[in-house]
Amino acid sequence: MKRLGTVLLLLVLFTGTSFAAAPLNGEYQSSDLGGSLLLGRYSEAWDVDGSALSAGTTLNSKSWDGSTLGTQWHYWCSTSESDAVLLTDNVNTSGNGTRTYMKTFTGGYIWLSGTGPWANGDAEYNGNIDSYTEFETITYTNWVPVAAVTNVQAIAYFDAYPGTCMSFYIGNGVFVASTDLGDVIPANYPALLDAGCNPTRMYGAAWDFISITLSIVDCAVGTEESSWGGIKSMHSK
Repeated sequence: MKRLGTVLLLLVLFTGTSFAAAPLNGEYQSSDLGGSLLLGRYSEAWDVDGSALSAGTTLNSKSWDGSTLGTQWHYWCSTSESDAVLLTDNVNTSGNGTRTYMKTFTGGYIWLSGTGPWANGDAEYNGNIDSYTEFETITYTNWVPVAAVTNVQAIAYFDAYPGTCMSFYIGNGVFVASTDLGDVIPANYPALLDAGCNPTRMYGAAWDFISITLSIVDCAVGTEESSWGGIKSMHSK
């Protein structure tokens, strides 16, 4: 009887165990695209002598479920090392029109909740951002910026699962407020971070992020892990 009881106890412990594994591969889209991925809110912050287009800008973005930030996903602390690059300039001599800039960020971290649609046994998934590029189009009226939209392309990898990569695309980010325009950043937006990931900055901007697509894929090709350059090539369009 003693031996039988030991076997039954081991069976109960075994069946009650949840095995950790890499997040499930797949393409996950935000609710506006028909998926279950939460929309997000985003902040970018700079020093007193900086701006959204200058080197040193640091980002912070979290999912938003309508009442709470960061319950499903979070990425933060990527910082631009150089000024934004002007790609197109359609502003006329009266100061009306649009300009599109490319902003490149380095470093930063990602976090996914283990209860998201990619759930596969872990309580959470942490990682690092490998590349992050933002394309921002600003509309000017009489030389004053009055509106902006942004698109983001990024690639990240998971600390515990180096064979699994994540890319995410934000097809439509909508400008909300900027301290440069005299606005106050609204409540319930991610904190304004400095380059050391501390919420110390007082100057920045807030955005709403919609039309998000997050893809989780294997980094390996066959039995060999592909280079990060190869991964970037796979996702560049």
